[in-house]
Amino acid sequence: MSETNNAKLEKLRLQIEQAAALDAKRITENAEKQAKAIIEEECERAKKEENTVMLSKMSRLENDERKRVSESRYSADRKVLLHRNAVVNGLFDEVKSEIADFTASDKYEAHLSKCAEKADKEHKLDSSVLAYCRKKDNAAAEKVLSKYGVKIENDRNIVLGGLLFKYPDKGIFIDLTLDSVFESEREAFSSRSEMQL
Repeated sequence: MSETNNAKLEKLRLQIEQAAALDAKRITENAEKQAKAIIEEECERAKKEENTVMLSKMSRLENDERKRVSESRYSADRKVLLHRNAVVNGLFDEVKSEIADFTASDKYEAHLSKCAEKADKEHKLDSSVLAYCRKKDNAAAEKVLSKYGVKIENDRNIVLGGLLFKYPDKGIFIDLTLDSVFESEREAFSSRSEMQL
């Protein structure tokens, strides 16, 4: 072969090597870019997964803590409510005892007389009216109501005392029992106490 051919071949070989080196460099750069993108994508996915796991754990911990606080608050409120109810019951047991002392005293008949006067002022008492009382108050009620001509009957629902007047012709009830006053005061007291709780 001639020297020109050798030079041509050498030149061709160099061109092929250069082209191959350029192709190899391009392929390597593309592979590195792809590898870098895959690694970044995997890192991002791992971070998201880790964040999701962390958020899930935090949510569970928050829910557990919220539940624990709620249970503690419920338990504390229940204890306060039970204590308050015990105090209210004790207070109203004392009131009942004082009412029993009052109804056993000589002032009770005057109270029944005031009840009759109040009912008479609201709606005239006469023989068409029925008055209800406790069985043990029959004598005192007879004494107080005899001047009005009111018929007296016993009512087992009246425990503490007082009088309940019924006007059958008018469809009117006048409740002047100590039981109704006691219950309304107890309800009012309880509702005020619950509002403060």
